[in-house]
Amino acid sequence: MSIQLYFNPISQPSRAVHAILVLGKIPHDLHVIDLMKQEQNTPEYRKISPTGNVPSIVDGDVVLFESHAILKYLAKKFKLENLYPSDIVEQARLDQYLDWHHTGTRNVTITARDFVFFPVLFGKPAPENKEERLKELEWYLKTFEEVFLGNGKHQYILGFAEPTIADLSAICELASLFLLNIDLAPLPHLHKYIKHILSIPEVKQVHEAAFGFTQKFTQNLRQEYVDIIQ
Repeated sequence: MSIQLYFNPISQPSRAVHAILVLGKIPHDLHVIDLMKQEQNTPEYRKISPTGNVPSIVDGDVVLFESHAILKYLAKKFKLENLYPSDIVEQARLDQYLDWHHTGTRNVTITARDFVFFPVLFGKPAPENKEERLKELEWYLKTFEEVFLGNGKHQYILGFAEPTIADLSAICELASLFLLNIDLAPLPHLHKYIKHILSIPEVKQVHEAAFGFTQKFTQNLRQEYVDIIQ
């Protein structure tokens, strides 16, 4: 039986779940939820995702609607030990990042939303504290480099030998840096990490729609991002 994925390709958590399905060669069917048309608020979808968020999955009688819970469920069910190990200690190490992600790396997308997405699509005025917000974002990015990439010692989050669900979740948020067009020169380890993770064919594949969105709405896109997108 195929996994039924309800998602939107622009949604970062949606792309993370789509990526594990593709990487894990898990049979699945895609159902796009058009957020602009408010399809996430229809009674039919609310039966699947009571919060109205994407992504969500239906696997027989199992219905889940939080991306990290979905990632863990799929990795365990399909025995994708390389993506989420069965060892309790290794799981706890990865969970450290997954818990931090919501108030850490997720800030990249929140910042892009407030200063690019909302103003461009909805004409909503950008907050006036852009300099302050970008300074705060810089702290989160440096923390990501120092703590989770070990200042360049780790190819993958926390030094795992292969990409894990932590990397799948992180890269989808980090790709929002493209919308902000931030100079990555002061963050060389982060730049290298982003370039490497997005060189994984399956990961790049699920970002195609997001890359198209970036190219459409970002003027004078930095060459470092152009090189990754192409």
